[in-house]
Amino acid sequence: MNGFVWAVGVLAAVALALAVSSISTVLMSISLAAFLALGMAPAVSSISRRGVPHAWSVLMVAGAFLLLVAAILAFVVPAIIRQFSHAVQSAPDAVAALTSSSWFTGLENTFDLDAATLLMQAVDSVATPESILAISGGVLRAGAGVVGAISSTFIVVVLTLYFVSSLDTIKRSAASLIPAYRREGFSTLLDKITTSVGRVVAGGVTLSTINAAVVFLIQWVIGSSLPALMALIAFFITLVPMIGSMVFLVVGTAGALLISPTAALIFAIAYFAYIQIEAYVVTPRIMGRAVNVPAVLVIIGAMIGAALLGLLGALLAIPVTASILIVIREVVIPRSNAQVTASNSP
Repeated sequence: MNGFVWAVGVLAAVALALAVSSISTVLMSISLAAFLALGMAPAVSSISRRGVPHAWSVLMVAGAFLLLVAAILAFVVPAIIRQFSHAVQSAPDAVAALTSSSWFTGLENTFDLDAATLLMQAVDSVATPESILAISGGVLRAGAGVVGAISSTFIVVVLTLYFVSSLDTIKRSAASLIPAYRREGFSTLLDKITTSVGRVVAGGVTLSTINAAVVFLIQWVIGSSLPALMALIAFFITLVPMIGSMVFLVVGTAGALLISPTAALIFAIAYFAYIQIEAYVVTPRIMGRAVNVPAVLVIIGAMIGAALLGLLGALLAIPVTASILIVIREVVIPRSNAQVTASNSP
């Protein structure tokens, strides 16, 4: 009998894992929408504190969010598509110019490698429409991917607006599930978590936006033909605090190397200088009121989140870590401090 119960339990666990896997896209859309809604919550609170009714505050923030999405779709996305198409078409010429440079030739002679031929063959095999469609899984799968991206974007926008407008209602509903004698404390703790996590999210998005603007400026100065595309890449990578900026330092320098060694050196120096300014000036000003998450926990949380859900997991790991820290500081530590005698164990 016990063996049968264990077998049923294992089958139920496998079925649950398969069910979660099948709706992973939906769960990711919900998580991303909640992530964005928490990031907009501090703006709603800030407007409400100025005497504006809460409903109008939500409407103003939601309207600004919709205008931002419309501006991105109208201006940023077409520019990125054009730059990506130009990068694919000009990749062979860029690689040819790179391999014919004196420093690249000297590098080949030093290590006795025919890197130019190998690099050209790799680019020629990849930078073709047939290869791109093959990598994406064919025309039908590529089309389905585009349709899926559009529908996911629409769902995320709708859910974000819903979460922003219903955040207080959601918190009250969650508190109603708690026994009455604990409800007030739970509501206070939940408010602290949502406020602090909202500041973390809003601060992170603000820092990444500034970072992307700096990358765009540096790329434009060094003569890159892909400043908007590199800025977009920088925005998403640097959403992961601490690690993201250092990762993009390598990515951006490698991309600038296709222009010239001098351009790569200028980018590396300028961006590294900005990283220092960001760490010691920009970040303390923007994230000063957010919950303080130790650096080691940021790195561990980002690694675990990335292993589970990729970039979205790395982003969600920071708010989750901040929430756990708040619970530990507000509940676990005070409870431990209040216990001055050993509990009587039977």
